[in-house]
Amino acid sequence: MKKKYIEVINYLYSLQRFGIKLGLQNIEKLLKLFQNPEKDFISVHIAGTNGKGSTSSFIASILKASGYKVGLYTSPHLVDFTERIRVDGIPISREKVVEYVKSLQNEIDLLKATFFEVTTAIAFKHFADEKVDFAVIEVGLGGRLDSTNIILPAVSVITTVSYDHMNILGDTIEEIAFEKAGIIKEGIPCITGCDGEALEVIRKVANEKNSKLIIADEISKIMFKESDEYKVKFDLKTGKNYYVDLVAGVPGKFQTRNAQLAVLTFELLSDLGFANYKPENLYEGLLKVKEFSGLKARLEVLKPLSNYHQKPKIVIDVAHNYPAINQLVTELEVFKRNRLLLLFGVMRDKEYEKMIKKLSEVTDFAVATQPKIGRALDAKMISEIFKQNGVNSVYIYDSDKAFDFIVNESKEGDLILVTGSHYLAGEIIAHIEKRKIECLI
Repeated sequence: MKKKYIEVINYLYSLQRFGIKLGLQNIEKLLKLFQNPEKDFISVHIAGTNGKGSTSSFIASILKASGYKVGLYTSPHLVDFTERIRVDGIPISREKVVEYVKSLQNEIDLLKATFFEVTTAIAFKHFADEKVDFAVIEVGLGGRLDSTNIILPAVSVITTVSYDHMNILGDTIEEIAFEKAGIIKEGIPCITGCDGEALEVIRKVANEKNSKLIIADEISKIMFKESDEYKVKFDLKTGKNYYVDLVAGVPGKFQTRNAQLAVLTFELLSDLGFANYKPENLYEGLLKVKEFSGLKARLEVLKPLSNYHQKPKIVIDVAHNYPAINQLVTELEVFKRNRLLLLFGVMRDKEYEKMIKKLSEVTDFAVATQPKIGRALDAKMISEIFKQNGVNSVYIYDSDKAFDFIVNESKEGDLILVTGSHYLAGEIIAHIEKRKIECLI
């Protein structure tokens, strides 16, 4: 089965040669072959530049804590393709991936369907087969023409809008917001954490679609309490309740914003009659988000590396654009350290000079590397930009070797931060797991 799975995954990756194909024609045809599984469950649809993965995970976790069977579709994966499609936090089996792809292969080839179109169809089929009560669906890119926009959700959520993927979504906040607002459906309520120019665009689309727009900061208020290396505590006042001492099971003050949107979504699902509201389930869902949803690499502190000579603290985060890096730098104050050693790799279509400049404010030594993906920025170029910003830096193209190097350069009390890309985070997590296994053999 392992050989068949690898063959199928390689086949799926080969579909990336068709690029990003915006539009719903292909997904409609693929889902028809599966007897339209997207109609068999209640869905929540989430778009946004940043925070949509965490927000999706919080929503799924709260629903699971409430006793529902919950599908969660997110992207990209970190280590294995199966992470993208989960039911109650458990990834789809490799056997199911093989089965579903094989059943669609003729149509995939005929349509020249893309990787994301096929993955979306597989996710919806799996959720229907597993008879989930809810499916929390994260948009892949944009919203309006994204494959996931085939669904008719109970609630739509737009987290944030900022500059990213400008070559596809547009060069202005208004253009990007318009694409995100494309998930708003006729008569379906929408919750958003946006403000400013983006909010005005979303408001206009919501009005045109007769969609009730719920603006998070207008109907609720976050009272931050404290954050440590593993969690964040806060109070939240909404129109429905006053929650005291909510604890989100991932660190970072910014996670209170994602949790806020998840709480408002759960309250709205309850008000609409889709979910049974009990505050204790909400508390449990926020706290157990990693366990219930599989959320990883959000300011995640990795366990001590007994198989490495040095034992620094290692934090891994998927921040992959300037707004996310800006937030990340602010949150690093909770990590006590002597030096910050940075392992950084980034895609060349990002605002990488701004990202590097911001990281340079807190970095003592940077190792630039290059994730194994065609879009990755050249590691030597990254290193040169760090040097221009006054940071001592070297470059090592292979991310595994780069990680081993930075660990060996570290001392007790140092903090190693791995960030810049989902792809880099995934490669390093896989490398660490491999090293652990090698030490047991």
